Amino acid sequence: MSGVPTLADALAEVARKHPHRPAVVTGDRRLTYAELLRRAERLAPALAGRAATVARCAADVAVTVVAATIADVALLVADARASDDERNRAWSLFRADRLVTSDGEALTVAGLGDGPVTCDGDRLTVARPGGDGGPACFPPGRGAAATLPPGPAGLGLSTSGSEGWPKCVERPWPTVTANARAFAAALELSPGEVVACTTPPHHSYALCGGIVTTLAAGGTYVALDRQPGPRTVADAVDRHRVAVLLSVPLLYRWFSAAGLTTRHRPRLCVSAGAPLPPEDRHRWAAAVGWRIGEHYGTSEHGMLTLDTGSVAGSVGRPIAGVTLVVDPAPGPGDVLVACAGPPPRLHTGDVAPGEPATGDAVSADATTGDVTTAGHPPGGDGLQPTGDVGRLDADGRLYLLGRRGGTLNVAGNKVPAAEVEDALRQFAAVRDCAVVGAPGPGGAQEVVAFVETVRELDHRELYAFLHGRLAAYKVPARVVVVDRLPRNVNGKLLRSELLRGLAAGAWR
Repeated sequence: MSGVPTLADALAEVARKHPHRPAVVTGDRRLTYAELLRRAERLAPALAGRAATVARCAADVAVTVVAATIADVALLVADARASDDERNRAWSLFRADRLVTSDGEALTVAGLGDGPVTCDGDRLTVARPGGDGGPACFPPGRGAAATLPPGPAGLGLSTSGSEGWPKCVERPWPTVTANARAFAAALELSPGEVVACTTPPHHSYALCGGIVTTLAAGGTYVALDRQPGPRTVADAVDRHRVAVLLSVPLLYRWFSAAGLTTRHRPRLCVSAGAPLPPEDRHRWAAAVGWRIGEHYGTSEHGMLTLDTGSVAGSVGRPIAGVTLVVDPAPGPGDVLVACAGPPPRLHTGDVAPGEPATGDAVSADATTGDVTTAGHPPGGDGLQPTGDVGRLDADGRLYLLGRRGGTLNVAGNKVPAAEVEDALRQFAAVRDCAVVGAPGPGGAQEVVAFVETVRELDHRELYAFLHGRLAAYKVPARVVVVDRLPRNVNGKLLRSELLRGLAAGAWR
């Protein structure tokens, strides 16, 4: 991807033409393009090796990211809400040896010491046993001294694996920038347009899909993660004349219930992080009426698809530079992707190479954006599993059905949870659902379904419906009606909470 302008190049061009244009807005703080570039250029010479920072403020994160691209060093952006142990483990996995901190006025760089980093409010303290500092000290084979395979420096994000073990994903800077430009094109962002996001800046959705995408397009990013309530969002939409709103299903549900009364209307709202239930989409249309579409992305691969046509249930077609495969085609099957540019690296001790994939490939040309379908992706190489299960329609739109890891073993029979959930969602009374495997009366695993409903559920009618669509062993042994499925702040389903409730006897 040589010859492609860097993120710093894009910022320099905007700063030259529009130095006073706001680049990032956080509360009452405005950081112009000229200020952002000046601060990043001042910070860059202090960066070396592999750096880490804590995402407390979108403006500081933006400066640090741009500085890292200028210095061409790896940077891990950590969750400000994580515990000290979680952050230290992430920095260890990433082999970070520099820490970028902020005192609210300036960014400083310190070497990671011989001990862990602790957090007291907004202050990060690097432990230095004996007072002499020294090189970073990590668990054997994990530290900066450990051999790191050669590869381009990139943006690091810390995320939990499917089993809950943390991992660090590093995406090369050219890949991050190219993907952000493609997402900006899919959003049809124009220079000077405003993008607002309710997600914290350590998350890929906000950092890559929001901050980097907006800066690459020469727009203004408004951070709403600190107070993402309806009144704050409505005020921001009017004050900044927001063109694109990035949020998650849980918050769109809240906004629908509370109402968003504004003089200005964004031209597009994007929902990501989890599927947007049809009932929530209908409530949004009735209560607010702004155009809404869904987006699919991962920490490992960045922004992958976008639906701007408000097609219910679909996360859209792949954006430019992304090849997307469902195997077996057209699904349900594993979702695999290949993105333009150098591939990401996973910093974890449990990574195995993926198997070669077959199936229909749906791709978007990186130059024209035209979508094509073929029996195999160009070259047939580079496809990587996302861990998600989905299907493709005849127009190349992706519909997500669940996670690949959700395969239950029922009396020796394999039951994909996504398949059962897909059947449940087709029943008119079911708004949303989740399927888990839990011990039955005899101790053997059985299928248990949790459902949100739009009206009183007729269990007999539901079972008759499911038996017409699923093999008998796939039909849930129990169906539990809940008011709301447990989700985190980003809208991700918390199956562990459902399992804990079953174990505690909270549901019968």
